[in-house]
Amino acid sequence: MKPVLWLNLIYAAVIAAISLSYRTGADRFWLGALNLYLPQVMWAVPGIILVAATWKTERTWVWLPLCLLLWVIGPVMGYNIPPNRGQGEASGVPIRVMTWNIKYGKHDLMPLVEEMERSRPDIVLFQDAVRAGGGPLAGYFRDWHLRSQGQYLVASRYPLTAAEVHELPYSGRGKEYFLRCKVRVGSSEVSVYDVHFKTPRRSLNAFRKAKHGPWYLPKAIQRFEDNVSLRLAQAMTVAGYLARETGPVLVAGDMNSPDPSLVCRTLREAGLTDAFAAAGTGYGYTYGHFLLRNRIPWLRLSWMRIDHIMTNSWLTASRCWVGTGRASDHRPVVADFFLKDSP
Repeated sequence: MKPVLWLNLIYAAVIAAISLSYRTGADRFWLGALNLYLPQVMWAVPGIILVAATWKTERTWVWLPLCLLLWVIGPVMGYNIPPNRGQGEASGVPIRVMTWNIKYGKHDLMPLVEEMERSRPDIVLFQDAVRAGGGPLAGYFRDWHLRSQGQYLVASRYPLTAAEVHELPYSGRGKEYFLRCKVRVGSSEVSVYDVHFKTPRRSLNAFRKAKHGPWYLPKAIQRFEDNVSLRLAQAMTVAGYLARETGPVLVAGDMNSPDPSLVCRTLREAGLTDAFAAAGTGYGYTYGHFLLRNRIPWLRLSWMRIDHIMTNSWLTASRCWVGTGRASDHRPVVADFFLKDSP
């Protein structure tokens, strides 16, 4: 067997392993978890090279790297096609929801306001929005109902009837928590959870130190695994509260977790459905477009979907999309729902 065919088989084995990890929970092992936070388009590069090399030397086998490349561009990179596309529209009260980590105070507010005016949501869940309710955004939300606690801001065109703060598992000195509100829509009350799970940023940066000496790699791995475990514990805590809910539920925010992660699986097992997975088309990436702005200012491409809107069966998503990348290092996620009279 010629070398190019061996390379194709090795490439097929790697892509199969990645795909299997996505099915079973990529972050069960640190290497799979690390891969979740890397640009998955990198796995297309060997495929492009192998297509060219195979075409040149073993043309009858070119279908193999071509199929693998298409698999990477599709499922591995997270391209989504709504499973129920083309079916009849659901009935119920229409509601438009937006979630956004706005990094309040760090960026120009004009693109944010422009996106709000363009999207015209009914319910907004902000994260990293300390003091946002009393700043320049107060004028925009003048006629809205607001609940603000620490980094969280929930704004609604519908009445907010309750607000509670619940603690999440945390490490270090700063406590972490989520905000739960009740939104009254007609005769129904929707439980709204505004969440922001632990960032992996520092634990990912720990791997950079390993470049200066391999002896640091075990420490970096342990720090990263602890970070993954903490984020999963936070998701399980939220799932515990969801088990007590009896009516419509909406959970949204910066979960710092791609869709194949155990965090998202935990919330799905708690009875939630991801709005983009149900009604979005494309990749839906929300993060990454600011990471290279100092080195490659013109490259503003997102490559991770770590911000989510998830609901239980009382709310049916009819459309979901992501917004501008100019206002924050996160893009907003916007979704249209129909609130049912019964699940």
